[in-house]
Amino acid sequence: MDTNGKIENGIISVEKDNKIVFTLDLSGRFLFYDNGDATYRRSLDNKFLRLKHTESGRSVELVDKEAGNKIADEAYNFLGSIAEDLPQELSIYARRFSSLNHEFLEEDAKKLHGIYGMSVPIVPPDQYFPVYIQAEKGCSWNRCTFCKLYRDRDYMVRLPDEFKEHVRQVKDYFGEGLSARKTVFLGDANAVNLEQKTLLSYLDLIKEEFGLPVYAFVDAISTQKRKSEMHFREMKDHGLKRVYLGLESGDPGVLRLLNKMMNLSEAINLVNQIKDAGLNIGIILMAGAGGRKFYENHVKNTASVISQMDLGRGDIIYISPIYEFDDADYYNISKGLGSLDDNEKEKQIGDLKTSIYETYQDMNGKKLEAPIVKYDLKEAIY
Repeated sequence: MDTNGKIENGIISVEKDNKIVFTLDLSGRFLFYDNGDATYRRSLDNKFLRLKHTESGRSVELVDKEAGNKIADEAYNFLGSIAEDLPQELSIYARRFSSLNHEFLEEDAKKLHGIYGMSVPIVPPDQYFPVYIQAEKGCSWNRCTFCKLYRDRDYMVRLPDEFKEHVRQVKDYFGEGLSARKTVFLGDANAVNLEQKTLLSYLDLIKEEFGLPVYAFVDAISTQKRKSEMHFREMKDHGLKRVYLGLESGDPGVLRLLNKMMNLSEAINLVNQIKDAGLNIGIILMAGAGGRKFYENHVKNTASVISQMDLGRGDIIYISPIYEFDDADYYNISKGLGSLDDNEKEKQIGDLKTSIYETYQDMNGKKLEAPIVKYDLKEAIY
């Protein structure tokens, strides 16, 4: 058995027979493990995703606690079995972490929950490994019919002294593992909506403590009433790099079903103000929203709305299949719409992508340079 590995960008990668098998941060936290059958990713709150490529495509599955514990122990046992065969620097870390197991990860997750008071609700697709800093708890709107992320928490903003203590706790929690984190995500649902002076002071503290670019969500329901292009320019100057907008659809009928009470003209204007301020933006859409009844309108009108946004390089459009959770209001609404099955949602992702590119070209006389990428909400765990 040929074993090797490397330490790069704060991540330990251990290889067997020229294939990366196990990756950890410098505090010993499990990141990825490949046992030959599937790849397993662990979130900081100790959820394990099984990622596997099959004949029908890529599958993503959240495994149960017992299975996750088994995978964790298997990964650390593997690390111990090859520790002596690794190069010296790697061997030191491998020996140090080889005694860890699922109990260590469970305790680590408890520390995380103690800092946030709950699980971290969600991060965007390209922000799976940030430092999550919670400037606000919950969502000030919290009435979208399809979303249950913030149902268990009241909305509140952290006061300055509380925020400083929160930042200190997060930094202490990561320890050596902080070197594996390349961005800060400012949560929860719309931290850029904070009073401007407070927000800028929070961004300054993040820059001082972490020195990393900052990302955050934005909504098109209330933000355009509170923030101007000048405000976004100030945010950029204080370290904000990209914001993410859950547009979901460009069709008014679909938005009403989702209780996403935004004015689409205002949403377009908000995005263009953000772009004019020099920030990048990520637009999140949902395939399957509105079911068969709204299929054509969802595709056509979403493409039209996107084509009125000044998107370009550095921006990105994500399309995720909607999930009709039986404990969310949209579940009952969707019954009368003709819900799309997985294959039909996959087809609509392709239809949206094609329509957006073609409509953007027709309306603007140039190619849309922002990539359109599929992602799965199941993977948006921290």
